[in-house]
Amino acid sequence: MTTDEIIKMAFELGAAISQSSEIDALKNMQIRLSEDQEASSLIARYQEARAKTDNKLQDGLLVTPTEENHLEILQQQLNTNPMVQELIQVQEKFNNLMQGVYFALNQAISGEECSSDCGSCGGSCGM
Repeated sequence: MTTDEIIKMAFELGAAISQSSEIDALKNMQIRLSEDQEASSLIARYQEARAKTDNKLQDGLLVTPTEENHLEILQQQLNTNPMVQELIQVQEKFNNLMQGVYFALNQAISGEECSSDCGSCGGSCGM
C-alpha cells in the first residue's frame, strides 16, 4: 500500500469521525457553552488561575496558600456547575471514541488481533 493510499484512508477515517454522534454532541456542547456566560467565565477564570500557578511552579516560585485556595474554590465551582459537568461528560465520550480508534490502529500496526471483549478499547466492533 502506498503512502498516498494510507493518507486517503486516514482522511476517510477523519470524515467518519466528523459524522459521529460524539463529535456532534461535542460541537453542540461548545455552542451551548459559548452562550452560557457564567460557565464560560468560570472556565476562563479557572484556566487563567491554573496557568499562573503552573507558570510559578515551573519558574521555581512558591504558590501562596491564597492562590491555592483560589484555585480550589474555582475547581469546586466547576464541579458544581451543571453546564461544565455536561461538557466533561460529552468530552469523555469523544475521548473514549478516539481512544478506541488509537487502540484499533495500534492493534493493526502491531499485528495483534483485537479481543472479542470491546471493554479494552470501548468499541463495539466485535472483532
